[in-house]
Amino acid sequence: MTAQILRLTLLASTLLYMAGCATQNIVDIRSNPPGANVSIDGQKAQQVTPLPYQFDFTKKSEYTLLFSKEGHFEQELIVNSQTPSLDKGVVSVDLTLSPLWEATRPSPATNTWVQIPVGVNLDAKAAWQIMIDAAIKRSSNIKELNYESGYLQTKHTVRKFETKNGEFLLRCQLIATMVSAEPLIYRIKDVAEWSANGVQWHPYNRIFTEHAEMITEIEDRLRNN
Repeated sequence: MTAQILRLTLLASTLLYMAGCATQNIVDIRSNPPGANVSIDGQKAQQVTPLPYQFDFTKKSEYTLLFSKEGHFEQELIVNSQTPSLDKGVVSVDLTLSPLWEATRPSPATNTWVQIPVGVNLDAKAAWQIMIDAAIKRSSNIKELNYESGYLQTKHTVRKFETKNGEFLLRCQLIATMVSAEPLIYRIKDVAEWSANGVQWHPYNRIFTEHAEMITEIEDRLRNN
């Protein structure tokens, strides 16, 4: 009898151990591309993907993972004990690249004034013409132009993007103004904003590629001539 009780006890212990293994899984959390930040039930993980994590389904039935990576749309993933990939020791998501990101580039003048001292070989008229030429070449619609005050402003360049998260608008606008006539100094800024409804606009940290090229041309030609 004692031996039978011992066998039953060992069997029960084994079953409990196996059940624990089935509900406590250390898995790799991955993303494509890698390097994404992950929040697990609202708590940000200390490292980016790929990273190990232990899911304990004895304490909660499911976990909510939120993946985020610059230039990509956020992606949510619900993980529970029935998630198929847990058998392979991994959970993973494919992140979608934002078309707004693809159409833009970083620039030091994005929503920030950049001061440009004009080279000594350029007079005020020549410097002014350089800015006009660069603006017309890449943003043909000039909104305001005033040589006396040294103020130039283009109309917004606006584009619409269809994404899996809905429609988004992105607009960019060049503003240039003279801050000193002697020595001759200009400052320029490209205002970049995005909107989901065309009414409320929010700052965006990149500008259209052609606007970035326009900023670079103005800077290079004003400084180096």
